[in-house]
Amino acid sequence: MSDKIVNLPGKYQRKKLIDSKKGTIRCEVTERWIQFPKASDKYHYMDYLPLDVMTMGANEKERKICEIIVDRDMLQKMLKALPTNDHT
Repeated sequence: MSDKIVNLPGKYQRKKLIDSKKGTIRCEVTERWIQFPKASDKYHYMDYLPLDVMTMGANEKERKICEIIVDRDMLQKMLKALPTNDHT
């Protein structure tokens, strides 16, 4: 039966691209994801970016676990400066 399963190349990368266009980024090991807003809120001293941590509820509907509000500029700087441990 499993010999009839055909894995399409690039399916995983296409799914990630579709998710990113919807404003989500999925956890690589659990059924959770971060939902990004349509826009951040810029004030004089900070660019507020509210992020919702989401999961699938028992009724198979999206459920928000919590919200975290971060400084968008600081997040970008930290991601840019974060080193990579290459395991390839």
